[in-house]
Amino acid sequence: MSYRIKQLLNKYHLMPIYQEMKSKGYIVRTPTTYPDFLFVKDGLSDEETEKVILHEIGHAEKDDETQHDYLRNRITRLTCESSAKSFEIREQIKKYVDLGNDVCNANWLSIANYLGTQSYFLVQEELSKYKFKE
Repeated sequence: MSYRIKQLLNKYHLMPIYQEMKSKGYIVRTPTTYPDFLFVKDGLSDEETEKVILHEIGHAEKDDETQHDYLRNRITRLTCESSAKSFEIREQIKKYVDLGNDVCNANWLSIANYLGTQSYFLVQEELSKYKFKE
């Protein structure tokens, strides 16, 4: 697990637990004095595990006030999933840049496909943030 992911897990007070399960990941909230549990499906590849963890951290970042409506309200669920996916993509693009990749010549379509997303505009948007920093 990367140092950045460990930092994010600490920041959002999450404890990863790996176990055999149907879904790839989810968070179980606990009383405020304990870390929340971030369950991750055991046996995923390292890349897929990282994606799942980042996605769930995205939920932890934004969903505190909406978690009680997540299962009952379709709009809330879609909003939460979109926010978590945005967080995941943002963090993956940060990693891509930190690895020294050439952002100006990056193929956003290949990156989006690697990330397993069809949010092409979001990938382009995140990459463009770094093009102006160079």
